Amino acid sequence: MSDLISFVNQSASTGANTAASSASLAGNFDTFLTLLTAQMQNQDPLEPLDASEFTNQLVQFSGVEQQIQTNTSLNSLLASNNATTGAALSGYLGQNVEINSEGAGFRGEDLSWRYSVASDAAESIIVVKDESGKVVYTENAAKGAGSHDFTWDGTKTDGTQAAQDAVYYTSITAKNHEGNSIETSSRVLTRVTGVDLSYGTPAITTNAGIFSYSDILRLTPN
Repeated sequence: MSDLISFVNQSASTGANTAASSASLAGNFDTFLTLLTAQMQNQDPLEPLDASEFTNQLVQFSGVEQQIQTNTSLNSLLASNNATTGAALSGYLGQNVEINSEGAGFRGEDLSWRYSVASDAAESIIVVKDESGKVVYTENAAKGAGSHDFTWDGTKTDGTQAAQDAVYYTSITAKNHEGNSIETSSRVLTRVTGVDLSYGTPAITTNAGIFSYSDILRLTPN
């Protein structure tokens, strides 16, 4: 199972792309200068090469180089900001949080979600699916409008235990008396056990997996 549930490592890939772009630009510029030198050495003195095209290409190279340098500066600024945010996140240690994710990693401990039903329902069902989308557990959910909590101990509908080191997702299916679907949502409830800055942007570690700092919706009472 990937420890990463809802976090996408965009910042780290951006930094790698910037470095690769810089190296590629340097190589292309060296090639350009080599070709330019060869052309000037072998040009016909009676019909000299038009310098305007070379000037335009030099301007383009300069613009790209400035953009890459800007990206590098922004990455440095983001790294500094992430470190500051990471230090602030230390105050979250031991706190219960509500995470903007339907998926949670199961390692043998109970998993908890908070789900919301937009309006009173005639029927409401909680569905737990594995990573392949297969339904492993269902039960009746609360029918009243508002937020409700759900805890799953990993026992599947057939009575067997769900596989550990795997990600499971919850969804709520609710309908009114006319049989029309009612809007629902679900979020992970978990406890913060650590802070991780190795992904290029601040993340929290929990018993339910690793989540981006931006996925935290709110702190919940212990």
